[in-house]
Amino acid sequence: MKDDLPLLDDIIAALQTLREKMANAGSEPEPEPSDADEDDLIDTWTAASRFNLPVDTIRWLCREKGMGRKDGGRWLVSVKALRHYLDSRSP
Repeated sequence: MKDDLPLLDDIIAALQTLREKMANAGSEPEPEPSDADEDDLIDTWTAASRFNLPVDTIRWLCREKGMGRKDGGRWLVSVKALRHYLDSRSP
């Protein structure tokens, strides 16, 4: 049983390192896409997750408000346009 102590110490150290990484991961903001036009476009699922909106709403905004474009049958959303639209609607 004493032979297992070094292994247990290694496991505990690895868990502490993992815990520190997880605790620090939330403090750093997620990088936004750069200002380049191609980098500004994200898929509807990513946009829905990032902006906490239903995917159908994202598709509607692309179709009706011109906030994206179709690529291979799928909508790609402009992050800048969506952010501007949501900021303008905030009180």
